[in-house]
Amino acid sequence: MKKVEFKRAGLTVSNICLGTMMYGTQVPEKDAFEQLDIFLDLGGNFIDTSNNYAHWWPGASGDESETLLGKWLSEKKCRDKVVIATKVGFDRHGEGAGLSAKQIEYWCDESLRKLKTDYIDLYYAHTDDMNTPIEETMEAFDRLVKKGKVRSIGASNFYTWRMCEAKHVAANRSLADYTVNQACYTYLPAKGGYVPRHEFNLDAGTERLRYLAQNDIPLVPYSCLAKGGYDDLSRLPVQYETGKRLDTLLYYAKELGLSPSALVIAWLIAQDRLPDRPLTVPLFSSSRTEHLKENFLMSDYILDDEILKNLTYAKN
Repeated sequence: MKKVEFKRAGLTVSNICLGTMMYGTQVPEKDAFEQLDIFLDLGGNFIDTSNNYAHWWPGASGDESETLLGKWLSEKKCRDKVVIATKVGFDRHGEGAGLSAKQIEYWCDESLRKLKTDYIDLYYAHTDDMNTPIEETMEAFDRLVKKGKVRSIGASNFYTWRMCEAKHVAANRSLADYTVNQACYTYLPAKGGYVPRHEFNLDAGTERLRYLAQNDIPLVPYSCLAKGGYDDLSRLPVQYETGKRLDTLLYYAKELGLSPSALVIAWLIAQDRLPDRPLTVPLFSSSRTEHLKENFLMSDYILDDEILKNLTYAKN
């Protein structure tokens, strides 16, 4: 599996990120361990979790994903071979919301405990907190970096202007800055006027992509496979435009002998070959291991330049 550099973060990661949101809930331990083993065996090393996954699952606390990963890391003894990203800031059954210093520092220690490690490679602010001064938030993250508990920090589900404000504060105070961005992003655009259920799920647009590219901030897009909707159109979320752009994707997938999802992954990986597009590392998961393995293999696929352009600039 190919590796890329998150230069400002000081991290070398696989160009595919394995999502573990449903590990320990929808995906049982045995299947999760199998997927993690396959990912590692193929050369993958970038693994994404959160301190609240998956608290919405019936009977779940939100500790399941990190706890399962901690058990796997301990049994596999591979901590030095993987890059672990986790997050802080979302509510989980009435606790954990916000980016106050108290929340960040408490939940960092909780994540370290569950993951059975003494450091987090990439620690995301999971969503913005307008009620806490940016200075307090950035200073808290900076303390974690200086203590060696966190190697680098990232921002997830932030408006671009808020990332700019955080960058300004970090620069003026010589603090650690957000070096990676995680956001909702996929091949199909959202319909005009579509308002997501949650404000923080707003798709990354042209402004965001250009900002990231110009500031050397990699994008880690979640929901990039549209909940399996590319391979099964009945599952395609209602917010996405279809029309000729989708037809173009399906045409090239058939011509290349790939599943539409696999082609979307190849397209995402190739984004930084285009003007004003950031280095992009797709984040995805699946409860079906065979589908996951097929998509992992796209790490080494090189998309033809002409097809890349035709896919990117296809109009509806």
